[in-house]
Amino acid sequence: MKRLLIGILILLILLAGIGGVVWWKISELKKNLVRDLGTALGAKVEVASFSFDPWHREIRATGISLINERPGAPWEKGDISQASIRFRLRKLFAPTMPIQVEVSSWSVVLHSTPPGASASTETPTGDETAPPPTAPETLRVVHLSARQGEVQIHLANDRQVTLHNVDFEALNNNAGTWITHLKTASIQAGSLETGPGSVQLRSDREKITLSQLRLQCDPGMITGEGEISLADKHAIHLTLKATQVPVTMLVGLQWRMKMSGLVTGDLTFAGDDQTGTARGQLSVSAGKFNVLPWLGKVTALVNLPDISNVEVDQATTDYEWKDGTLHLTNLDVRKNDVTRIAGKVDIDPQGQVDGQLKLGLPSTVTARWPKLQEKVFSTQLDNYNWADVHLIGPADHLQEDLTPRLLAAGAEEGGNLLNQGAQKAYDVLKDFLK
Repeated sequence: MKRLLIGILILLILLAGIGGVVWWKISELKKNLVRDLGTALGAKVEVASFSFDPWHREIRATGISLINERPGAPWEKGDISQASIRFRLRKLFAPTMPIQVEVSSWSVVLHSTPPGASASTETPTGDETAPPPTAPETLRVVHLSARQGEVQIHLANDRQVTLHNVDFEALNNNAGTWITHLKTASIQAGSLETGPGSVQLRSDREKITLSQLRLQCDPGMITGEGEISLADKHAIHLTLKATQVPVTMLVGLQWRMKMSGLVTGDLTFAGDDQTGTARGQLSVSAGKFNVLPWLGKVTALVNLPDISNVEVDQATTDYEWKDGTLHLTNLDVRKNDVTRIAGKVDIDPQGQVDGQLKLGLPSTVTARWPKLQEKVFSTQLDNYNWADVHLIGPADHLQEDLTPRLLAAGAEEGGNLLNQGAQKAYDVLKDFLK
């Protein structure tokens, strides 16, 4: 009996010793978690509390706050309500311990330009380009999952994009490559909101590859793929395709009340974190455009319908976005047997329009007014006679140079044209004199 008691005592001492070592190792693990996370992100990390569940072999951290301390990083802060860190006890004493992390109720704030930084194209210096400090790797995350997240992206001019209810699952293949499947319930930009979206990400030390991108934009969809370099200026290349996406989701606020329809087209973006160029082609089905109010007066003057806010038969264009300016070329808008519009338009970052257009009326119509056809609509092509029109100004107050020539041609035409629509001609003159 005495030997049995001594054996039990020795066993308890050993268990206590092992338990003490385990608790010490767990304590070290907690410190390493905070240190490694801060080092990896270049951030100040604070954790409200830790708890250890030996039965489930996990550490629970609650009230985690992250404050960015790296000037060149594209994020400001983050908050995590709870994180569970799972591991195998037999790996507790390994030089590098693999862990699985599950995060819930989290948020992060991103920005397009770091706070206080200039938007110039000069190459950053000093700490902005310096790599984060390194430390011996004691932990290696092999599986990371996150639920119920929110991502806020702060853009220039106080604009903001928010991703709601973001979930992702990321796996490390132990060779420095992460495979991540990310999904979001919706994306909100100002007053506009998309439906669900998802994307597959493959990231390594050199680049992030995007594939299987899908974003619901009722009744349509945006799909695509791309690549973001993790070196130097972070070169970006994206190819996107829009199918039946509402035009109001793709234009600025000043244009949303002036047009409607469903856009189908493609976009190729090439650039980096300082500049970029997007180009492609698009078409609008069921398109209605109320951006040229004077056009209705022109068509009414020659006894043609007003196409303002009337569905057109075709609307297509090539486009390029560069340095904040949108260039529309090969523009082709048609309302069959009424009018056609062709040409090019530039819209600068301040919303100022500079358009070089051609307005076409059916030749059978312009032929009734010889002076009008000779002086204004003098070029005949595809059964239409065409006049040059120069547009300039903001979206809500576009100025054009066609009206004075119409009035002059009407005066030369004598009473025929003006008597045909005296009130219509008066409306044109009244608008011109405003």
